[in-house]
Amino acid sequence: MTAAHHPLCGERLVVEGRRRVGGAPCLIVRLPDGTPGTIEVQATTAAPAAEEPVAGALLSAEGVRQLRRLLAPSASGGDGSGT
Repeated sequence: MTAAHHPLCGERLVVEGRRRVGGAPCLIVRLPDGTPGTIEVQATTAAPAAEEPVAGALLSAEGVRQLRRLLAPSASGGDGSGT
């Protein structure tokens, strides 16, 4: 099966091998008309899932300032207790 943007989207293709084309990992497949072809792994369901964001990512200086503004007690008389 291939990604939604690929012209073969929804087709089930027989994988006959793998190789690199221009440095990109590809699958050698049998196309619907019976001819062999290659498809980048990233365009298939065989591609690894997108990486999860790393927990504890670093903030930029501006990100820290914005976070501090969000966490600071409000100027409207809050006691800073968070309750």
